[in-house]
Amino acid sequence: MKIDKYSAILGNTVGFHDMSSLTNHRPVASLPFGGKYRLIDFPLSSLANAGIRSVFGIFQQDNISSVFDHIRSGREWGLSTLLSHYYLGIYNTRVESSTVGDEYYDQLLTYLRRSGSNQTVALNCDVLINIDLNQVFHLHNTTEQPITVVYKKLHKENISDVNSILEIDESDHVKSHKLFDPKSDGELFNMSTDIFVADTPWLIERLEEEAQKEHPQKLRYVLRDLAAQEGAFAYEYTGYLANIYSVESYYQANKDMLESQKFYSLFTPNQKIYTKVKNEEPTYYAPSSKVSRSQFASGSIVRGQVFNSVVSRNTDISEGSSVKDSILFPRVKVGKNAVVEYAIVDKSVEIAEGVVIRGTAEHPVVVRKGEKVTEDIIS
Repeated sequence: MKIDKYSAILGNTVGFHDMSSLTNHRPVASLPFGGKYRLIDFPLSSLANAGIRSVFGIFQQDNISSVFDHIRSGREWGLSTLLSHYYLGIYNTRVESSTVGDEYYDQLLTYLRRSGSNQTVALNCDVLINIDLNQVFHLHNTTEQPITVVYKKLHKENISDVNSILEIDESDHVKSHKLFDPKSDGELFNMSTDIFVADTPWLIERLEEEAQKEHPQKLRYVLRDLAAQEGAFAYEYTGYLANIYSVESYYQANKDMLESQKFYSLFTPNQKIYTKVKNEEPTYYAPSSKVSRSQFASGSIVRGQVFNSVVSRNTDISEGSSVKDSILFPRVKVGKNAVVEYAIVDKSVEIAEGVVIRGTAEHPVVVRKGEKVTEDIIS
């Protein structure tokens, strides 16, 4: 595949996501996943595996530093070579707003015009997926439509009201789309993954038209409408997908990785996931530790008990403590005889000796970044 044939636009989220304090200091794109990854690693890796070396990432201005820190030169995803192009665009509109200011399309159109690409893929960080984009490009090139959309059949409990539901005809083309209504009858719905492939010259013309409007919409909304207007080809994705729109959905996606079938569906051998490289020592399991059905990144010390949990880098779990059904972010310290159950513990939290943190499977407790927990938290 020619590396200059395709360009990519990578976004963060659309609409308002109920992520509690998890996104106070970072975008959804930077949330840890599976111990050693970030959510942004998955779309970047899909692009890398398809040989795409021209990427424009557009993010809301607040809390963008964690994206810069994680991606750096983009070397892990093949974006630091002489033939690659990686840009980060920043806009000021509030994240929950559907409209944007002039700078949004000024940056986007400048990138697309200079890319010289035949086709552009747009994808985002709040739909966790490991997709073979080569297949999507191949199918797009067999259709007469200028735009193709990827969708997934999902149960209604896995869809939020910011997601788009597609009506698809017998020939796999989009007839219409609408925002999901939680009161809708039925169990399975054709949810758009908001992954689109479009012919670049056609896309530039459509976005120029959008930019001239008094209140231009964000790219994802525009592409949804264009897919319906043009009768886009609809490509059904059948692998693992997690729709990240709330604390509960994020928690469940991490817990899914403890099930081997879902883990290997996301981490397929022919579609490697790349992340920021850190050369650290392996996690140490002391004789007093007891671990069952859990995942650990590197650099941690485990002296206590850990069950059904996902543990990030450089955590310290003291003797006598118990971590169960929880997600621990990097540099968490769990004191002696402390209990953590059904919780998401953010970065650099220190849990004092004997403290109990307990949520429920339906509503896990979120402990804020850097907090020193000295009293019980039970919901």
